[in-house]
Amino acid sequence: MNKEQIIKIFKNKNNRIIFIIFIIGVVLVLTAQHHKDTYGGENVSAPASAVSVRNEEERLAGMLAQIEGAGRVSVMITYESGTEKSLAYETKTSSRENSGERSEDRKAVTSGGEPMVVKEVYPQVKGVIVAADGADSASVKTAIREAVTASLGVSAHKVCIFKKEE
Repeated sequence: MNKEQIIKIFKNKNNRIIFIIFIIGVVLVLTAQHHKDTYGGENVSAPASAVSVRNEEERLAGMLAQIEGAGRVSVMITYESGTEKSLAYETKTSSRENSGERSEDRKAVTSGGEPMVVKEVYPQVKGVIVAADGADSASVKTAIREAVTASLGVSAHKVCIFKKEE
């Protein structure tokens, strides 16, 4: 193939688009391979939703229990929805010059058999319930409320604090 034939191929807009999509696909595959090599093929994002919620509740309860006078603490966090993931897609567009028809083929990019996640959006906290031994004290209740609102970024009216049953 000589230089003139290559120039003729790239003068066609559709051929340029297909070539660009191909290059983007190669870059994504190489990036995914690098990510897999760097992190040992493990998923380094948040673990399964129910497990991460339980871990977050336990971590928060552990921190709240360290507040002077709080005593034993239990925490329940509720969310507006589940975690949303945006996947990487490869789009191939083709058109027929004679009929003017265009078709688009969209396929998820995979790495190691799993879809490649471009962005992960965690849900908003709907509310928090805290049960603590020392919640009958106004100062302890205030300290717990401040700790919860600061750590989870929720409004104070979304936090309910109760005295734990003995």
